[in-house]
Amino acid sequence: MNDRIPLQIIEGRLVLLALVECRHLRVRKQLVEFVIDTGSPESYIGQRDSTKLQIPVKDKKNEGIVAFGGSQYKKIILPPFNFYLLKQDKQKNDYISLKVNLRALKTSKISEQKIQAADALPSILGLNFLREQKLSLHVVLTEDMAYLQIED
Repeated sequence: MNDRIPLQIIEGRLVLLALVECRHLRVRKQLVEFVIDTGSPESYIGQRDSTKLQIPVKDKKNEGIVAFGGSQYKKIILPPFNFYLLKQDKQKNDYISLKVNLRALKTSKISEQKIQAADALPSILGLNFLREQKLSLHVVLTEDMAYLQIED
């Protein structure tokens, strides 16, 4: 059997809890909640999580603009992050380690309303995450069950 990584279903969203770190950015291991979004081609760390992890985004290169919820955000290039994910079967190794590419979302607006909207955006794992990590997504809503499975 392939390794499974359990997901939570919270308010109709598929949520992955990940312990993340990026030594290059001096981000020590911290728990971050990611929404699995198959409608997003890319993966992003939201502005609220970027602030929580103290990721310096001010002087980093950006890759252009992306639109979310009627607002536009700069896509800030970040070095790869290490993800540590709990397995469903904890009898074997307790976790799976992955190297994940993320972009930080940064609003260019300074109005309080736009900043609040940016802070409300979750961190997102898109299709590139599933493809690059060779993961398949399994959802059985009738049983309130969802998980990622590592494909060989």
